[in-house]
Amino acid sequence: MNKILKKEIFKKKSTQLLLIILAVTVLSLTAVGYHLSFKKVTILDEGKELEVKSRKDTIEEVLEEQGISYIPEDVITPTLESKLEDDITITIERAVKVSILADDKTYDLLTPVETVADALNQAKIELGEKDDVYPSLDKPLKQGLNIQVVRAIPIVIEVDGEKTELLTTASNVKEVMEEAEISLGEKDKINHDLETKIEKDLQIKITRVKEKTITEKEDIDFKTVRKNSSSLYKGTNKVVQKGQKGTLEKEIQVTYEDGKEVNRKTINEKTIKKAVDQIIEVGTKAKPAPKASRGGTPSRGSSSNGKVTRTLKVVATAYSSEDPGVGNRTSTGATLKKGVIAVDPSVIPYYTRLYVPGYGFGQALDTGSAIKGNRIDLAFGSRAEALRYGRKTVTIQIHGK
Repeated sequence: MNKILKKEIFKKKSTQLLLIILAVTVLSLTAVGYHLSFKKVTILDEGKELEVKSRKDTIEEVLEEQGISYIPEDVITPTLESKLEDDITITIERAVKVSILADDKTYDLLTPVETVADALNQAKIELGEKDDVYPSLDKPLKQGLNIQVVRAIPIVIEVDGEKTELLTTASNVKEVMEEAEISLGEKDKINHDLETKIEKDLQIKITRVKEKTITEKEDIDFKTVRKNSSSLYKGTNKVVQKGQKGTLEKEIQVTYEDGKEVNRKTINEKTIKKAVDQIIEVGTKAKPAPKASRGGTPSRGSSSNGKVTRTLKVVATAYSSEDPGVGNRTSTGATLKKGVIAVDPSVIPYYTRLYVPGYGFGQALDTGSAIKGNRIDLAFGSRAEALRYGRKTVTIQIHGK
């Protein structure tokens, strides 16, 4: 009986132990299954990384589980409806508020894009080749960023004889000059102040100014000095010292604008040769009373003022005080009138009495630059008379003084 009792007790304990083992196994399997149902999730939110485990089914559920809020403009990858998988990475790109000022309009954007260029593309704002954007196109967006688009406008620059049309975003003339790499010389001129605001179709003209110093020489006219002489009869004059022109050297500053001379200014001058006065003696001696002549009128071969000393074949021309550049005074200081004859003093001395066929008596009281050698010029009272005389070859009689 004891054996039977012991056997029953052993059987009962074995059954209890088996039940316990079974229960532990079930619990273990349940625990393992529970843990195996969790998925590893990495969340990247604006540079912050969060690693979690979740049994949720979708992206939206796991974000809600973690208390992560978002707005419709945020970009979430994968999408909210995507199934949650093990070892998944969720990326949240947060939208930021930026303002774009372009073409006198303001564009307010709530955007998740990364750079200024992306924001302009989203706003459908196109840029010209020379347009500027502030900040730069590759600048990352941040909350509250203000973006400005500066449109290039056409202007014209004229410099060094050439006109150039260009597009610029410069704010004033000075910036345009720097942009175009145009430098101004110390004397150069510009038709606008450097701070002048740039406007559409503005015309900018630069005038190149250069100065050059040169040396020139000028004649100094001589003075005519008259002195009374008691050795000469009244009405007669004698050049005792021939006048000579002096020389003045001038230092002149010449100004050129775009290669053309526009101004001259004398900055220094000096006399390198003094003028020599022309001295004329003026007769004051009374003339003697004329003697009666037997023959009356002088013959061709003689005159009341002396015998014929010689004859000379000459070319005779005519002039008057009415001719251009001719005054009413001769080189000897006499009044220019009929009877005055211009001669070459080296051939016919001054104050010599002459008889010219077809003209009559006259006196050598003048000279001229064209009167050289056997050449004389006969004075008349008018230009018309001189023109009528013309040019002739004659043989003249030379009398004494």
